[in-house]
Amino acid sequence: MGSKSKQRIVDAHVHWWDLDNNYYPWLMDQHDEESGLSGASPIAHTYVARHYLEDAQGYDIAAVVHIEAQYDPSDPLGETRWLDGLTESGEDEGLLAGLVGFTNLAADNCEQLLEGHAASGRMRSIRHMLNRIEDNPAKCWAPEDFTVNPAWLKNYGLLKKYDLGFDLMCFSNMMHRMADLARKHPDIMIYVEHAGMPHEFDEAGNQAWRSGMRALAANDNVVAKISGLGTVIPNWTEELIRPYVLETIDIFGVDRIMFASNFPTDKLFSPMEAIWQAFFSITAGFSQDERDKMFADNAIRHYRLKI
Repeated sequence: MGSKSKQRIVDAHVHWWDLDNNYYPWLMDQHDEESGLSGASPIAHTYVARHYLEDAQGYDIAAVVHIEAQYDPSDPLGETRWLDGLTESGEDEGLLAGLVGFTNLAADNCEQLLEGHAASGRMRSIRHMLNRIEDNPAKCWAPEDFTVNPAWLKNYGLLKKYDLGFDLMCFSNMMHRMADLARKHPDIMIYVEHAGMPHEFDEAGNQAWRSGMRALAANDNVVAKISGLGTVIPNWTEELIRPYVLETIDIFGVDRIMFASNFPTDKLFSPMEAIWQAFFSITAGFSQDERDKMFADNAIRHYRLKI
């Protein structure tokens, strides 16, 4: 794919969507300007494998893990069927190695949905976005705090039955409760998304993020993805994200770290080249073996990819 980098990459967090044939409310409906779902209009157009490869030109992308993209909530299994269809037709360009689907774990039909997702040979995990800061509409992406919902907590245990992990997207206010849940269910992998989404950058905010990340990392069944930092630091620079990248690696260790682009969502903040080059620069002090783990091998191992 060119010569920008010889580093092999398994991009552990990407989103694709087809706005011509599928329904994505957050991209296609109007939202209140204060809503956490607002501001997506620049990326509100079809984005699939060929578009991803254009953005990734020059990088050795061996495979990707596709994360649910808030597909039509009336048909949570539709996205999985669509993605499997892309693979069967070859329209995924041979990239789709793992899938992370959506299920509301508090839903009455939760187990039926988990069974349906698990029927896909590439399904590895479930994501149900938990982010919610009360009294802050821009940071309320979930309608309630599901980490205290009895039905949600009970159904979380069903993930083991279907050999699925959980992709965790939350702020620091929920990390300790999720760490307790990880401890109660040691056979369910948790993939912490976006370096734990640090979002308050004063001393107290950074300490809350650090404490939560350490609590999660205390469980061997929890790993972390470093990605999506533009979501919380829109005007990010390498120097601004460097402390969070390095501390996340320090907290989890090089064997439990995966790097990812979060494209095209992070296209709102920078080209993909800026993201990979920043990650390469920040990790320049690590050995090639360690970099190989963080940029590819760990994703293959933790998501059990067949590539």
